[in-house]
Amino acid sequence: MNRELFKKSNKIEKFTFIFDFISIIAYISLFLMIFGMLQLPLDPVTGEVSLEKVETVTYSYSLFGNIVSNDTMNLLMSLLVIFMIVSVPMFVVNIKKLRTRTIYEVDSYVAASKFTQAIINLLSLNIVGAVLRIWNMFVLIDFVKGYKPLDFFKSIIPAVKAKFKELTKKKEKLEDSDYDEATLTLKKNIRRQNIAYVFRLLFTYLFLIFMALIIVIPFYWMILTSLKSFTGATKLNPDFYISLSQMNWVNFKVVLEALNFGLYIKNTVIVAVFSTMGTIITTILSAYAFARIEFKGRELLFSILIMTMMIPGELFVITNFITVSKNGLGWIGSGNDQYFLAMIIPFITSISFIFFLRQNFKQIPESLYKAARVDGCSDFKYLTRVMVPIASPTIFTITILNVFSSWNAYIWPRIITGLDPITGKDYWLISNALRDASFVQEGTGRVMYNLQIAASTLVTVPLLIVFFAFRKYIMNGIGRSGTKG
Repeated sequence: MNRELFKKSNKIEKFTFIFDFISIIAYISLFLMIFGMLQLPLDPVTGEVSLEKVETVTYSYSLFGNIVSNDTMNLLMSLLVIFMIVSVPMFVVNIKKLRTRTIYEVDSYVAASKFTQAIINLLSLNIVGAVLRIWNMFVLIDFVKGYKPLDFFKSIIPAVKAKFKELTKKKEKLEDSDYDEATLTLKKNIRRQNIAYVFRLLFTYLFLIFMALIIVIPFYWMILTSLKSFTGATKLNPDFYISLSQMNWVNFKVVLEALNFGLYIKNTVIVAVFSTMGTIITTILSAYAFARIEFKGRELLFSILIMTMMIPGELFVITNFITVSKNGLGWIGSGNDQYFLAMIIPFITSISFIFFLRQNFKQIPESLYKAARVDGCSDFKYLTRVMVPIASPTIFTITILNVFSSWNAYIWPRIITGLDPITGKDYWLISNALRDASFVQEGTGRVMYNLQIAASTLVTVPLLIVFFAFRKYIMNGIGRSGTKG
């Protein structure tokens, strides 16, 4: 094998990644620039955003010295989103493959995949990336087959002819062959088994496709409705598809700015980040104490904690409320409200996560702990340098699950912010805003379903991105039982 060609291919691939990354940054920057240029429909009297005029007012925009319409702006943003949806996963997958690829894994299929990716680059206007991938394809073909670019094109027609002749000979051979009765019976049985296998496989995949459609269609309908106008969203015979130029991206700007969902997303991120950090710290320390540190009553105390898991969480709302109210710590209802503290501190512990991580810690051989203690290693040093790295998949899973839980929290934030509706509204989380924000037109009383669905999309899509990006680690963490002792 020519290792120089393999190294050359890797160098080309690295340069390709640089241009792929630049193109992704360009897509995101252009989308944000165009999205920021969108004008919200204003009421001429009050000067405030008018939900009634979201779909009736049209604007012209100056983009790179050209005057463009709303439809053109929508078309450009839709194309940029498609480019990002295609480019980002391809970029991530290729980086992972390059990090683990060895010289023995390169074959003709790897070279062919470069051609497919080059076509995708061309369609997404990444011309430099496409050229580099075509070049890399020829390098890999030279590495695998020993063909130069010109030799490769010359070999295509002879290869097709040889394949055709081979298939023709096989057909003639089968037609001229004489089989005895036993062989024919065996062939019929094999044919029946193959047919049965094909039908079984067909029905299995049809069932899986049907189940996938049950999940995908509602999500597709949510995305589609969020980009429709109010008229399109409320038609008796709704469209299952709209053109790229008809996708109203201004709906999301109305939701973020006019309905203040940008602030609510910021509040949710703050609560999710700090509550997750607190949960991880308390979970790791508690799980380590119950798994490794010997003290009297350890098992009894742990059993009491486990029994609290049988108590419905709603019952803790009363005691938590008393704790943070003016009769307790005074974080709410005292005139000097600390809404974030009241929403974060009561939920920085999780008995279920402590139990989950403690069981994982218990599976780590105790001999490691004893050896570390003999070497003079402290408990904290052993925890941070041995236990945490070994249990990192489980800790990562706990982090993601806690983020999901904080992102979807509703009851407790609603109680906290509901004490003072005027001040508390500025501290809503997105789950509260979806329930309590007004999507109603003041003049007609109509509910703007397209804006409501756009707000729901802003809540749902980040969680889906996180799940699909880290689903491998989440599954590994949940299914992992630790190192056997």
